[in-house]
Amino acid sequence: MNGFFKFLLFARIRFSLAGRGGVYFYAVLAGMLSAAIALAFQFATRLILETLTGADGAGTVSSFLQIPPWRRIFSLAAGGAAAGGILLFAAKRIRKSPTPYMEAVSIGNGYIPVRANLLRSAAAIVTIGSGASIGREGPLVQTAAVFASMAGRRLNMSTPRLRLLVACSAAGAMAAVFHAPMAGALFVCEIVIGIMSMDMLAPLLVASCASYLTICAVGNPSPLYEISGAYLEINAQTALLSALLGAAASLLANLWLACLAKCRRLLNRRAELLPLRLAVAGVAVGAIAAYYPEVAGNGAHIIRGLVSMNFSLGDVSAVLALKIFSVAIFFGMGAVGGVLTPSLTIGGVFGFIFAQLLALAGVPLGTEEIIGFSLLGMAAFFTTAAAAPLTSLMLVLEFTMAGRMIFPLIIGVLVSHAVSRLVRAKSMYAAEAAGGVKSAFNKPLKDVKVGDLFRKSDNTVAPTTLFRSVAKIFLKNPDFAVYVVSRSNRYLGGILRGDVLAFARSGALSENVIADDIMRSDIPTLSPDTGIIDGVKAFSENPAAEEMPMVEADGKFYGIVNRSDIFMAFAEISARSKFGG
Repeated sequence: MNGFFKFLLFARIRFSLAGRGGVYFYAVLAGMLSAAIALAFQFATRLILETLTGADGAGTVSSFLQIPPWRRIFSLAAGGAAAGGILLFAAKRIRKSPTPYMEAVSIGNGYIPVRANLLRSAAAIVTIGSGASIGREGPLVQTAAVFASMAGRRLNMSTPRLRLLVACSAAGAMAAVFHAPMAGALFVCEIVIGIMSMDMLAPLLVASCASYLTICAVGNPSPLYEISGAYLEINAQTALLSALLGAAASLLANLWLACLAKCRRLLNRRAELLPLRLAVAGVAVGAIAAYYPEVAGNGAHIIRGLVSMNFSLGDVSAVLALKIFSVAIFFGMGAVGGVLTPSLTIGGVFGFIFAQLLALAGVPLGTEEIIGFSLLGMAAFFTTAAAAPLTSLMLVLEFTMAGRMIFPLIIGVLVSHAVSRLVRAKSMYAAEAAGGVKSAFNKPLKDVKVGDLFRKSDNTVAPTTLFRSVAKIFLKNPDFAVYVVSRSNRYLGGILRGDVLAFARSGALSENVIADDIMRSDIPTLSPDTGIIDGVKAFSENPAAEEMPMVEADGKFYGIVNRSDIFMAFAEISARSKFGG
C-alpha cells in the first residue's frame, strides 16, 4: 500500500462527518444554500414585478406609484391568473401532494416532494411579483427546504439528520429574509419543531448565522427596519398600557385567524376555478390599490411609513381595514404565500392606532412613544397569530435594532400569549404542522423503534474481500465500521475503522489480508424492533460505539443506527412527550 494512499486514508478517517461535527458542517452548508435561494427568490419576484408593471422601483408600492391605476389592476389580475394556472397544472399532473416543510419536520420524516413544491414556489413567485398582498417568507422557506430535503436524501441521511437538515434550511431562509439569525432559529424551534433544546437550537443557530454571513457578503446586511429611536419610558403607566395593548392585539389576532379560516372555507372550493378565483382577487385588490397603493405587497412599505410618521389616524385606519381585506381575499382564493409579514404589518398598524387614540385621550406621547407602541403591537399580534412569544419578541428586536424596547415588549408579548391561551386561539401554522403521515417523532416514546431511525448502508463486503478494497470503502465513507455479509446478506461481523488504520501501517501485511482476517464478531447489534429506550441503553453500555448494525431476526443485515441520531431523537421525542407536543 503506497504512502499517498495511506495519507488519504488517514486524513479521510480523521475528518469523518458521521458524528456531531457532521451535523454542524451540514448546518453551515444548509445556511449558505438558504441564503443563495433567498437572493434568487427575491431576484425572480423583482423580475416579475418589473415585467408586469414596466416600472423599475425598489419595491411593490414604489412601482405601483409609477404606473396608472389600470396597470395596477392588470398586474395583480394577470399575476393571479398565471399563478392559478400553475397551481391547477400541478394539481392535475402530479400525484404527490406538496408536503409543507413544517409538516416534514414537525411530524414527518424530512421527505418533501420536489416537483409539486417547486411548482407551488413558481406560482408564489408570480403572485408575489405581481404585487399581491401576501408575504414571501413562506414559499421562500419552503423552496429552501425542498432543496435541503433533496440533498439529504442523496446523501443517504437517516431520518433524524434529514429532518434536522430541512429545519436548518428553514432557519437559514428565515434569517436571510428578515436579517435576524436568532429569530430564524427560534422560529423553527418554537413554531416548527415545537420544543426548545440546545441539541436542536445549536445547529439551527449555526445555519442561521451562516445564512446571515452569506447575505452580509453578497447582499445588503442592514436591518430591515432600523428604528433605534423607538422608546417607552419604564414606569408603571407603560407597564399597564403595554399589558392593555398586548391583550387587545391578541383578541384582534384571534379575529384575524378566524377571518382567514372563514375565507378559506368559503372561497377556496372548486379547484378547477383556481385561475379565475385568483384573477378576481387580483382585480379586487387592484381596484383598492388604484386609490391606496399601500395595500399592495407584503406590508413592508406600511411599516416604514409608520416609522416615518407618514400616516394620519384616518389614513392608517383605512389602510388597516383594506389591508386585512386584501390579505384575506388572496388567501381565501387559494394564493400561495406567507402570512408572517402581513401579520406584523397589521399588528404594527393596530399599535399605531392605539397610540394615536391614547394621544387623543390626553396621554402625552411623542414620536418615540408612538413608534414604540407600533412595535409593541407587532410583537403582541404575532405572538397570538403564530403562538410563538419568544420568536415574536426576538424578531421585532432584531429587525428593528430597538433594544431599548425590551421591557414593554416582554410585557406585551406575555399578556398576548396569556390571552391567546385563555381564548384557545389556534396558530396560523397549526394546519401546516398537523397533516400528513406521521413519523416516529410524533409517536409516544414507548412506541418508537430503532428501525424508525436507521440509515441504509452500502458499506458491506464479502468475507473474501481484499484489505485494499476495504480501505477504499473507508476512503469513500469513513464511517465507524464496514460490515461483512454473506452472499445472502446474512450478517457475519464488522471491521472497525481503528483496525483498518492499524493494519494500514503495515504495508507488507495488508496486501495479503482479507476481510475475514480482521472482522470482529463481538460488535453489539440491534434489531429493527428494538425500542428506542433499549437502543439508548445499548449505546450507553458501549460508549466507544459510534454506530451499531441492525440485524433482523433471521440474521439479515438491515442497516445502521448512529449514536448521535438515536440520542438526538430520544431527546426530542422525550421533550415532546413531556410538554404534550
